[in-house]
Parts: sequence; structure tokens; C-alpha cells
Amino acid sequence: MKLRTVWVFACLFAFGCKHQNLEESFFDKPPENRLQRLRQYSLEDQYKIFRYGNDKIEPPLMELAEPIAEKGATAIPYLVIQLNLKTDDVTIRDILLILETMARSGSYDVKSNSTLMATIGSKVGEMKNDQWRTIGVEMLQHIRDSR
Repeated sequence: MKLRTVWVFACLFAFGCKHQNLEESFFDKPPENRLQRLRQYSLEDQYKIFRYGNDKIEPPLMELAEPIAEKGATAIPYLVIQLNLKTDDVTIRDILLILETMARSGSYDVKSNSTLMATIGSKVGEMKNDQWRTIGVEMLQHIRDSR
């Protein structure tokens, strides 16, 4: 019985302790080709990695918004779903960053989508933290001012 217990603990240690999620394993690799690697993931996984890199790593890795922004119109439905699922200030800010990157790069004409702009405007107005709301208003203005 004692040998079996040792074997179980050895298995748990060997297989359980090294378990990492997608986001952590992504950042275990060299940063030099980070954007190239990120482009190889599905939109959903890109978003998870983007959120982790923007919300958990200091300084935030805001450039991770680029591969999602490059998807343009195809990313919009997913981003709207995320925006409606989680209404916390950080989620709103992160999605604004992606939309601002789309607008700046020209991959999607965000300001021409009146439904999206109304949704984003409403979400920014609902932000609880005054500083985040101020930043959200500035980001929204950058989108409105985009080419």
C-alpha cells in the first residue's frame, strides 16, 4: 500500500505541477517573435493571450492588440459578445484598445459602425472608475477622429 501511495504522488507531481494554461505557456517563449506566434492562434485564443498580456504583465503588452485588430470586421462579433459578457472597466478598456488599433491601422472603419459606436459609448459611460472612464472617453474620441 505504501508503494502505491508513493506512485500516486509521483504521478501527480510529474503531471500536475507543470500544468500551465495557454496564456502562461505563450509567454514562456521568447518575446522576439511574439506577434508572429500570436497570429497563428484562433481569435478566441488571441483574445485570451491579449487579455493576459495586457492585464497580468507589467508593463502591459498593448501591442498584442494588433493581431486581433488585423482581423477587422471578422473580429467585431466576437468583441461585441465579450463586451456584453463582461462589463468591468478593464474589459471595456481592453476592447477599446483593439478597436482603436483597428481604427488607426485602417483594418476596420469602426466609427462607421453606428451600432458598435453606440454600444461602446454606452459601455464607456457605465465605467465605474472615473480615471478609466476618462481614458475610455479619450480612446473613443481617437476612434471618432480616425481617418
